[in-house]
Amino acid sequence: MRVIAGIYRHRLLKEVSNEYTRPSTDKNKEMVFNMLGQFFDSGVCLDLFGGTGSLGIEALSRGMSSAYFSEINDDTYQILLSNIKSLGIENATVFHGDYRGFLKKYSHIKFDLVLLDPPYRIFNEVKEILSFMLKKEMFKKDCQIILEMPKELRYIPEGFEFIKDKVGAASRFVYLIYRGNE
Repeated sequence: MRVIAGIYRHRLLKEVSNEYTRPSTDKNKEMVFNMLGQFFDSGVCLDLFGGTGSLGIEALSRGMSSAYFSEINDDTYQILLSNIKSLGIENATVFHGDYRGFLKKYSHIKFDLVLLDPPYRIFNEVKEILSFMLKKEMFKKDCQIILEMPKELRYIPEGFEFIKDKVGAASRFVYLIYRGNE
């Protein structure tokens, strides 16, 4: 696994192989960032189910100003920290714990990009996550959101503008924008 583009381009990331983590393949990352646009001018990114950090690190590499990661699994958390350290990333905040704890602790942060790639066994909790984030006003106007889900699903939450979706080998990626109260 590697960083595809930007300032960390071609740098390798450590991977983890356990039943709790489904690393984003290079092909899937390419699909995601082709939907979002290749690069960012700045912004704050949330990689809520951070895993090894592959998606959030890619967003930082492509121009996000800072990124927040949350990871509950101890081994995966250590690899996430290792990946951030090996790249010399200083503009990342890493939370070790359940996503609910992260959302409560950082509910004052407003995000420009939200990457939601939960374990498929808890995908049904995405509605709760988005509702909480809406209630706490954690989305900046025109925040971009990527939802990864099993390819058989096609969940489009209310309150967000659907832009497009792409289907990979095993996953569907839904691209949404939060337009805010206009």
